[in-house]
This record gives sequence, structure tokens and C-alpha cells, in this order.
Amino acid sequence: MAVSHRRGNAAYVIGVVSGAHFLSHLFLLAFPPLFPLLARDFGLSTTRLGLLITAIYVPTLLFQLPIGDVIDRIGARHVLVTGITVTALGITLAGFAPNYPLLLACAFLSGVGQSVFHPADYALLDTVTDSSTEGTAFSIHTFGGYAGFAVAPLVIGSLALTISWEIALIAVGLVGFGYAGVVHLTVEAVHTQAIQTRKSDDIESSSNADESVRETIGELVTFARRFKMLLVFSFYLLSMMAVVGLQSFTTVLAVDAYGFDESTANTLLTVHLTATAVGVLAGGPLADRLPFRHVLTTMFLSAALGVWILVATGVPSLLVTGVLLSVIGLLIGLSLPSRDKFATVVADPGTAGKSFGFFFTGLSMGAVISPVLLGTVIDRFSPPVAFLLVGGFLVAGVVVVIVARVTGVGHPVKQSTQAND
Repeated sequence: MAVSHRRGNAAYVIGVVSGAHFLSHLFLLAFPPLFPLLARDFGLSTTRLGLLITAIYVPTLLFQLPIGDVIDRIGARHVLVTGITVTALGITLAGFAPNYPLLLACAFLSGVGQSVFHPADYALLDTVTDSSTEGTAFSIHTFGGYAGFAVAPLVIGSLALTISWEIALIAVGLVGFGYAGVVHLTVEAVHTQAIQTRKSDDIESSSNADESVRETIGELVTFARRFKMLLVFSFYLLSMMAVVGLQSFTTVLAVDAYGFDESTANTLLTVHLTATAVGVLAGGPLADRLPFRHVLTTMFLSAALGVWILVATGVPSLLVTGVLLSVIGLLIGLSLPSRDKFATVVADPGTAGKSFGFFFTGLSMGAVISPVLLGTVIDRFSPPVAFLLVGGFLVAGVVVVIVARVTGVGHPVKQSTQAND
């Protein structure tokens, strides 16, 4: 019996969904390891390189909410398969792009597919877990995503340098098509079945379905008018601006400012992202044992100091650069579970899903703003100046936490668990 239900088994679904999250983050970081090569081949400014990242995140800002509503109606599995396929198509076509405008269009197309991952992943995880297992499921899912970030510079950068950046993008895109087939063929439609069961219990749900998007948007607008929700939204936005800045421009800093070659630059980015993934795993128990405000304040201030030391050293050695980037990544990773604990504390009971939809909109907005802003700063000034600004984002996040503390936002702590991005 266990074998016959393997495809709907919680452990199997969690594993496959976490694998999809791994691919999602691999695709999100497909372009930054290639920035020095793309700049050379297409004659691109850093601002235009940053626009590639913005083009990926804009669709998540626009489409994540309506896609979430579609998932609530028809189920998550088919939507997830479609999202993986569209993302893989965008990355694969980017490998054939003969010019920058088409490369930008491919990045946008991949972002349309990316809009699916969070709502579909969490819908599936929520279906196969309960309060006793959701924490572990979310932790595995989060680690899968950051593992994808860590692998991207190593795999894509190495392929690009040994063969070509075109082949690198095509190869990882084809992997995405294969994984979409795995999800389609091996994962049971557990979420669709749950929806059908719920509808049979509430025959009025279908008659009210057309109003669900409008109601959800109305609730999000209401959230935006509430001070405590805006604080968390701002914190998510600022944290994402710092994280995406580090992910997008570490290779630019290493090559243009410090004179390392492209291979070394990608290795440094991998080291940073691997440390972040390790930090995420260790940060869960830390968030359970210490007040989230203390963790966020300590980790963000220490990470900002690390970024500024990296800049202040001028042209550091490879060892110093690697150690500093590792420490910065570890500190940020340690903070992420506490960041989401901040959010769960503020969210009203019974509104966690919509609240996190609002907070994740802040993440998407930060990811849209940061690459273009920092790219422009790099073009007008230098990469070190942009990284000074990254440290500033982290300090601004600490200010938000302090304001929340002073105004009493986040009391009392609720017993709740949520996932990281």
C-alpha cells in the first residue's frame, strides 16, 4: 500500500517540490555568473546587465497573486509543471539570443514561469503536511532553493568558461524540461484532490470563486494601510535588495574592482551562496531559541560591517575576499528564519497566506529595484560604492526592526512556522 501511494507520499512530494525550488533558484541566478561575458559580447553597461535580473522579477511582482488564485481553483501540480516548462523555455531561448533585446525578452519569459513556484510549492507542501511536519518541510524546501543559488555560479559559470555562455544556458534549460516531465509523471494530484474535497463540503465556493481575486487584492490594499504590515513589508523589501545585490554583482566586484578572473569570481559567489545555505539550516533552531529581533539586529549589522570591510580593504587577497563573503553569506542565512518569524508574529490569525502574499510582494519589489539601482551606481561610480549601498540596505533593515520594537509591533510571539524565500 505504501508503494502504491508513493507518488502522493508526503516525503516524496516534499522532495520533488524542493527539487523544483532548487531549479527555480538555479534559473534565478542563471545570468549573474555570465555578466562579465555578456558585457563583453554585447557591449553592455552594468545597468543593462542589472535589467536582466529586474526582467525576471517583474513578472513575479505582477503575476504571483493571480496565479495563486488559479492554483486555489484548479490545483498546484499542473500549474507547477507549466511554470517549470516556461522558465526552462525562457532560459533555453536565452542561449540562442543574438542581441540584448531578445535576451531581455527571454529573461522576462523565464520570470513568468518563476511566478508559479512559490504559490504552487507552498500549496503542495501545505496539502501533505500538518503542524508537526510543516517546519521540517519548509526547511527542506528553503534549503533546496539556496542550494540552487549555490550551484548556479559553479555549474553555469564553469560551462560558460569551458564551452560558451550560450551552451551553459541551453544545458540548464534542458534540465528544466526534463524535471517538468518528472513532476508531471510522478507526483500525484494531491492538491487538486484536496480542492475537490473542500468544494464538495462547501457547494457555494464555486459560485463565489470569481470574486476571490478581487477580495484578495482588497485585503492586500488593507494590509498596505496598516503600520505593522508596512514595517514587515519594508523589512522584506530592504533585505531582498541587499540579498539580490550580493547575488547579482559579486562577480562584477571581483572582476572589475579586484581584478580576479571570471572563474575565480564565480567561485567566490558560490562560496558566498553556499555559506548562506548553511546559515539557513542553522538559523531555524536559532530562531526558535532567541528573540527574532536580537537575531535580525545582530546578523544584519554584522553582515553590513562585513560588506563595508570588504570594500574598505581596497583590493583584498583571494583568501580575505573568500572569508569575508563566506561570513556575510552565513550571517544573512542565519537571519532568514528569524525574518520570517517576524512576519508570522505580525500576521493576524487566519490570514497567514494573504499576509505572506503581501510580504512576498515586498521581496519581489526589492528584487526589481535593486539590480537597476545598483547597476546604475556601478556605471556612474564603481562596484565598491554599490556595495557600500548594500551595507546601507542591511542597516536600514535594522532600523525597521528597532522601530517595530519601539512601537510594540510583534507582541506577543505566536507559535507559527513559515518558509523562507
